[in-house]
Amino acid sequence: MNSTAAKVGAYLVGLAVVFVAALGVGSAVGPVGPRADGNESPAPADVGHDGMDMDRDTGS
Repeated sequence: MNSTAAKVGAYLVGLAVVFVAALGVGSAVGPVGPRADGNESPAPADVGHDGMDMDRDTGS
């Protein structure tokens, strides 16, 4: 087996192990931050992403 191929293969296996470990830790910890406690209310339905009130804009 070529030395370069062995190194690339070992790197890919190591990368997969790290990815699976991070996925496992993320699943065990669960969501964190402001969304985790549920205290933050969503934006009103009539307000666009830019904060403009889409129902009451006159366009002037």
